[in-house]
Amino acid sequence: MSILLICFCSFHSVFSQATWQSYTEKADSLQLKFKFKEAIEPREKAIEFAQTQQKDTLAFLNLLLEMSKNELATSNAELKSDAYKNLKKQVLELETSGAKPERLYQAYRRMYIFAHNYMRSMTDTDKYVAKSIEQHYKCQEIDSIVLMKTLHTSGVVSRVVGRLNKSVSVLKQAEALYPQIEFGNANNMASIYLDLALVYSYEFLNIPSKRLEYLKKSEAMFKSIEDPNMDYFIGVYTNLSDYEELEGNYKKAENYLKKAMQLYKDNADLAQQSRRGKIGFKRDLQFRASLIKIYRETNQEELMLALFDEMKTINSENTLDDIETDFIATAYLNVASFYRSKNNDKALAYLNKGLEFHKKLSFKNLEDQFIIEKIKIYIDEKQDAEAEKLLAKIETQDNLGPSLEKEILVSHIALSFNNNKKEVYTDINKLLEAFSEDNKDFDIKTMTYQDFTPSLVLNDVKFLLDIIENQEASSFKDDGLKHTIYQIALKQFESNFNHEFLNEKLEKIYDKISVYFFDKASNNQLSQAEESLFLNFTETIEAKYLLNTFIANRSQSNKTETDKLIHDEQRIRSNITYLKKKNILKKSDSIQKLVFEENLKLEAVQNQIKQQDFYISKVINATHSRNQKELTINRYIIKYRIVDEDIFRIIYDNNTVQITKLGNYASLKPQVTNLLSKVKDIQAPVADIKKQSEALYNMLLQDVEVGSKNNIYIIPDGILHYLPFELLVSNNDYLLNQTKISYASVLSFIDSPIKVKNKNDKIALFAPSYNLYAPTETQLAVRGEPYYLAGAIKEVQSISKLFENSVVYTHNEASKAAFQELSNNYSILHLSMHSFLNDQDSELSSLVFSDTDKDFELYISELYGLNLNANMVVLSACNTGVGELKTGKGIVSMNTAFTAAGVPSVLSSLWSVPDNATQQIMVSFYKHLKDGNDKAEALKKAKQDFLNSSKEVMSLKHPYYWAGFVVSGDISPIVDQEGHTVWYVVSSIGILLILVVLYRKRKKLAA
Repeated sequence: MSILLICFCSFHSVFSQATWQSYTEKADSLQLKFKFKEAIEPREKAIEFAQTQQKDTLAFLNLLLEMSKNELATSNAELKSDAYKNLKKQVLELETSGAKPERLYQAYRRMYIFAHNYMRSMTDTDKYVAKSIEQHYKCQEIDSIVLMKTLHTSGVVSRVVGRLNKSVSVLKQAEALYPQIEFGNANNMASIYLDLALVYSYEFLNIPSKRLEYLKKSEAMFKSIEDPNMDYFIGVYTNLSDYEELEGNYKKAENYLKKAMQLYKDNADLAQQSRRGKIGFKRDLQFRASLIKIYRETNQEELMLALFDEMKTINSENTLDDIETDFIATAYLNVASFYRSKNNDKALAYLNKGLEFHKKLSFKNLEDQFIIEKIKIYIDEKQDAEAEKLLAKIETQDNLGPSLEKEILVSHIALSFNNNKKEVYTDINKLLEAFSEDNKDFDIKTMTYQDFTPSLVLNDVKFLLDIIENQEASSFKDDGLKHTIYQIALKQFESNFNHEFLNEKLEKIYDKISVYFFDKASNNQLSQAEESLFLNFTETIEAKYLLNTFIANRSQSNKTETDKLIHDEQRIRSNITYLKKKNILKKSDSIQKLVFEENLKLEAVQNQIKQQDFYISKVINATHSRNQKELTINRYIIKYRIVDEDIFRIIYDNNTVQITKLGNYASLKPQVTNLLSKVKDIQAPVADIKKQSEALYNMLLQDVEVGSKNNIYIIPDGILHYLPFELLVSNNDYLLNQTKISYASVLSFIDSPIKVKNKNDKIALFAPSYNLYAPTETQLAVRGEPYYLAGAIKEVQSISKLFENSVVYTHNEASKAAFQELSNNYSILHLSMHSFLNDQDSELSSLVFSDTDKDFELYISELYGLNLNANMVVLSACNTGVGELKTGKGIVSMNTAFTAAGVPSVLSSLWSVPDNATQQIMVSFYKHLKDGNDKAEALKKAKQDFLNSSKEVMSLKHPYYWAGFVVSGDISPIVDQEGHTVWYVVSSIGILLILVVLYRKRKKLAA
């Protein structure tokens, strides 16, 4: 856009105004291109003309000339400091002179570039970029491209100075400008997404799901560009690899790195063009160093060493700079780490060689890590004197980071364990003080769970587990110490598990803590308070994990005001944590002030969330306010938990808890798989199924008095997600006939934290037909014809007759769009269609609507984005799992997605059931539901009705036909029995009143 010239005086000569103005405009245009030398001559010409005809502009034009001279001087190393000082004064003078915002925002824009590029002053950069944005918004016309770039800069600077929420906010403002740019600026937009991903990375806000979201956006944007910034594009894939590596998804991490390598190989020249400094071998070495780390973690020695040899060849054939040499040193460190414990002599050799490389560098950022690795090896090999020498050496260094200080203390503790020294307690106390100063007045010998103040870093829990491993490897005996360390490890993990997914890495840590407490509890070695503390811990972690899944999936679908508030709350919490970490490193009043301000924002957002009438906000509030005891009052709940290689059973019976170790999970799994394969084989004799069901009952429930319980809730894990417990046999009878059974993903789903408003008999029924769609071989279902579910049509028609307020969608009308556009005042949603559960990737689980429209599959992530507000959804579907029975993630994800969408109860089938049986059971279920039975009771009676009606056709008694249907979540009745009674009483009274009135009228007429 053209720059509007400053003119704050009235001018008498149009000709003279045009003359000095033309020179000023020419100078301004050169200045915008940073051609300061060329701008000086037209500035001087403008002054020359104004001297004779427009003297009242001279002060202003002289100021512009001096600014141009100083701007030229900033590129001179000797002159830049004085020139910059002059410019700081002059830009203030320019603003006070009454210059228009069109000129001021450009002047401040150049100032923040000088401050950053030449003066390396982040404080000034921050100040001037803010001034440029402020003035730009005052302009009559906005240059969207320039403003977007300035906002981008502001976002980066805000991240660097620690205002992380401000960083997100201004980067989002930059994103909002993008659609307003006529020809777009896709490269800049893609790099903005990349910087948003960085703000959400581990070092800053640490919200992995948001980091992934913006990395994917950046990738998609770069892919759409004909000439992408190749260096940044490659950076997206290295970042995606880093994300997956941190999540423990090593195969994905490897694949992303290989994409980055191929992209660089094909476009090395373009990558160099979009980068200021020389790339050289940096990318080649970076890729290989990162892959070596992945192969180290996945135990792929041969691949790791092949890449390491390639790096050594690059080094031997070329002269490398410091950054390139550092990548090779890092590779030595990772290879040494691979051999530690496997072959400590080899590990030491790699460490010593790597240190030789590192000594060539002008910076020593990795040297401490090499020394720490050597210390660990010496401790493993019981070479304590060597370890102590290195510890003494490293402790003399200044400015050791918090993580390194903790590593050193853990090493001292390990040495004390080896030598059976009492100093171990002192060293542990020092470590806990390094976690938080609040721990300095406590002694590990007497410290309790309540006394301990966790650090703000989740990974610090590994230091505590290292202490336990070192103690177990030594002859030092103190079971009380070990127990206390496990307790504070539990608190450290729980306090810092906020926005993460329970990935493979974290699950190993979680399981290590959990198996200790499960073992103790199953042997009655925990107090009631400790047991309650531990069980609350497990429920909190699982609830947080599900909540993070809700938020991550909803971020990919339609967003509501509540979603925005939830993300705001996440960001503010993360920023507070980040600021507190910075304050620990270096005390600062300004940081403490920022923490105070962020806490005020957090309180305001939390109050707004509480006012939102939306299901997910209720789940969040429930997570913090309800514990397992409140949820188990007057209930009998059996929860299974697979930890490491064992399976445990937790029984909540009102206020009592019993934890039992059932044995090895690997021996249970084939028993379940075998039973299910027989159940799905209609040729398998029922007697054989019953025999195997009884054996499985004895493994899972032998000492449980099932028959004495009116209602049992099952929370399964792993392979047990596929097992209908009603099928198990005790005393030669199915549990179906002995008690009422329902299921839940987690404890908090048993009793919905909200009550759905729609307690009515309104039902929406869907039964699509398929014109072109057919399941793949891995999806092929047995229920009816794959293209046309005739039984499903009959089913929904029969059910609709039971409800006055029913809306039926069949054939092509049963579309995905029709379902998504449903009003949220239905009490029941009945979906009779194909559905597919994918254990390998639960996000690919879907419901298949009519294929008339191009978009006909409703995936899990899309379900998360709906607000259905129904009491129950019934998935009377052709239900086929993809692949082997493994984790049950497909089932859990489908149920969880509906729960997130505001449906607290799900009735579904664990396998495909033939049309006639499904229709009969479903119709019977709804009849019992209308009679006021709760959902679990209605399903139980429907199954019993089916079995009783099948006496004449014995083959239909096979569990294949009836056992697969299960109900999960909140089982409370949809139709209240008391309400029915009241209605009958009211109706009867009404009829009596009518009869009395009619009788009196007749009596009057007769008189």
